[in-house]
Amino acid sequence: MKKELIINKLNTQLVILAGGQSKRFGGGFKTLHKFNKKTVLERIIKNYENLNINIALNVNSDEKEFSKTGLVLIKDEIENFQGPLAGIYSSIKWVTKNNKNIEWLLTTPSDTPFLFAEIINKFFKTEFKENSKIILAKNYDKIHPVIGLWHISLIKKLEKFLENKDRKIMNWVKLQNYEELNFENKNHFFNINTKSDLDEAIKIEKLLKIL
Repeated sequence: MKKELIINKLNTQLVILAGGQSKRFGGGFKTLHKFNKKTVLERIIKNYENLNINIALNVNSDEKEFSKTGLVLIKDEIENFQGPLAGIYSSIKWVTKNNKNIEWLLTTPSDTPFLFAEIINKFFKTEFKENSKIILAKNYDKIHPVIGLWHISLIKKLEKFLENKDRKIMNWVKLQNYEELNFENKNHFFNINTKSDLDEAIKIEKLLKIL
């Protein structure tokens, strides 16, 4: 199919998804834990400074550290920690109410400290299929379903899907017009799930600085 869709960054809202319970980490907020003296969230916000894009934070807590970021905080419309798909839905709904110029939602996780601006910018420098409504990052054979673009016109379809109590992102994605954007360096997609991953993050940061 002919590729002729280029996403306009000016019509895109970026939301960092931080509404989970960090169960594998042992609870709390893994994004607020530090390695090399900076929290994961601090690193992510710093990475995005040069993106020149509106940024908000999807949360399900009144944690003061989230408020200190100065970012708009978007709480899930669906209660009881229903997963990232609920965060995507809540973020699209927030966008439709608060910024009529936005056509796309760009989501990234709150546990990937090495997604730098130049990596994210690939979404805005690539031609996609004209009818694509979802574009997800892919690294080799692994799709990263919370790193991607979502057209706001999907709000009704997503709302209906969530009513069926299915919370698996790819189950919904596969029902839509979607495509994948390939990235090469897997280190940029390293995510922190456990406390031991913080030690691994120190090694990766050193490696990326060398490169």
